[in-house]
Amino acid sequence: MAQTLRDLLPEDLLTRSLSTLDLPAVEAWPSVPASDRAALLADAEAQLATTWPVLLASDYARFHREGDRDRYETPYFARRRRIVTSALAALLTGEKRWIADVVDGIWLVCDEATWTIPAHASSATARGEALPRPGDRDLDLFCAETGGLLAWVDALLELDTATRLRIATEVDRRVLTPFLEIRDWPWLTRFTNNWNPWIHSNLTACAVLLERDPARRAKVVSLVIDGLDVFLDSYPDDGGCDEGASYWTRAGGAVADTLGLLYDASGGKLDGFGHPKLRPIAAYLPAMHIDDRWYVNFADCPAQLGDPSVAYPLYRLGVHTDEPSARHHARAIKRRDDPLVPWIPSMGRVVGTLLEPGLRSEESSTRASTTWLPDTEVLVARSDRLLVALKGGHNAESHNHNDVGSFVVAVDGVPRVVDLGVGTYTRQTFSADRYQIFTMQSDYHNLPQINGLSQPAGREFHARGMSADVSETEVSSRLDLAGAYPAEAGIRSWNRELVMSRSIEITDTWELQDTPRSLVWHLIVNGSIAGEDGSVLVDDLSISYDAGKLSLSVEPLPLTDPRLTAIWGEQVTRLVFSARSLTPSGTTRMAFSGVRNP
Repeated sequence: MAQTLRDLLPEDLLTRSLSTLDLPAVEAWPSVPASDRAALLADAEAQLATTWPVLLASDYARFHREGDRDRYETPYFARRRRIVTSALAALLTGEKRWIADVVDGIWLVCDEATWTIPAHASSATARGEALPRPGDRDLDLFCAETGGLLAWVDALLELDTATRLRIATEVDRRVLTPFLEIRDWPWLTRFTNNWNPWIHSNLTACAVLLERDPARRAKVVSLVIDGLDVFLDSYPDDGGCDEGASYWTRAGGAVADTLGLLYDASGGKLDGFGHPKLRPIAAYLPAMHIDDRWYVNFADCPAQLGDPSVAYPLYRLGVHTDEPSARHHARAIKRRDDPLVPWIPSMGRVVGTLLEPGLRSEESSTRASTTWLPDTEVLVARSDRLLVALKGGHNAESHNHNDVGSFVVAVDGVPRVVDLGVGTYTRQTFSADRYQIFTMQSDYHNLPQINGLSQPAGREFHARGMSADVSETEVSSRLDLAGAYPAEAGIRSWNRELVMSRSIEITDTWELQDTPRSLVWHLIVNGSIAGEDGSVLVDDLSISYDAGKLSLSVEPLPLTDPRLTAIWGEQVTRLVFSARSLTPSGTTRMAFSGVRNP
């Protein structure tokens, strides 16, 4: 059985099989549903009525000087989104005014000093400078994404010769040639996360859609295959994404983008979907779904996803790996009323989502069941109204939070015991000061603070012995949190056990070296709060605890970051449970159940 993409896609097959991609014909576009067409054209008209965003050197420099990413990234991504919407309007209507707007956008983008965003400008950072220099070659996510966007626009629209030459020249200079000449990219050799497949998916689009030299095209694709094998070799057999559901869309989802493009550009001869890890990868996103836009979220992953274009790569994975949950969930994503062109759009995905007839068909679905990912150490269990997710892992995961042993609870599809996710990215987010941000700290996850100490960052701080047992009537899991805390906490063992049947119980049993100075448990909750000794009501979730052992204080937690308030509103609550009696060994239990609000 083939174990790697290289086994499935040998170099001689690449050379023989790559050909011109069959692009959607003019006749395909009237099949776009009327509601999608109306929404896209309204979006495009609204943008056409505005001036093109301006990118300023002073805004680029703000990241270096102040840590601000948004000032430059907002107009940067707005330009690219407008190109996508105007291109789609041109394809839907055939009107020349949309082509003219696309060409204006293309020339603006091609005139940019760099396609690399300031936070990823490693050459300037290495020099200690705020601005890029001519000749810097920093092939980051969005340099590659820009190349992929221009390649798709060039392939789909009838552009003038000068514009097409400009696209080909700039994509070659900024994307293809650097990729061929530099082989020690950090995202290939120093870390392995969503950067690898996301960049490789756009390199594939540039090669297949723009590169005219067959030998050079095959060389780029061959290197892409080798690079994706690096990514897949590092990926767990259970298909879990330690970065979370939103990053899966650019991890496993981007692998699907690449393999789908190669499959289509070879008439099915280049079929990498037989890789043994792809079916578990396809099943991951549906397994993390709670309801509507809500997903189980750990690390930097937000609790809500709102990008309909994810439907296309997920559907392709579901079709080619015969994973029905992926196909069904892809259709559900497509049916949501989110903007069809997301803030960071990938043109090939949006086109596929609009035109794929399989996304408009129906297929019988089965109710999501319990998912246990033993390699990733994530359990998601469901009962009639409740969902609980528990994580183990370690504190050096990609986009890590210090959250070993944390859990989330949802009632009727809405998270009540929650993981806040991450706020707006700044320079601090990916710096040595990352863990000064409160959302990264274990005290703002659903975890104990032991002897006044919280979990530190680092691979050495990890869960021990996480396991799960799943039956038709009950799900249980247990893990030891002792290794996730510093030695100074004096923990011999701290066993956390989850049991779910019709309700959820979380039991902590500990043995410490000495009598502790303090023992505190935190829960971050979403909803209105009411309660009395021994019970807290968080909207429709009842939390019971032993008031003889624990005292409770309720702390409002105001939120100001727009990325957090968009999901949680202006405030959540931190419940702080403190041990009344401090003993070196003990047990405490909390029970969670759904209630019906009058």
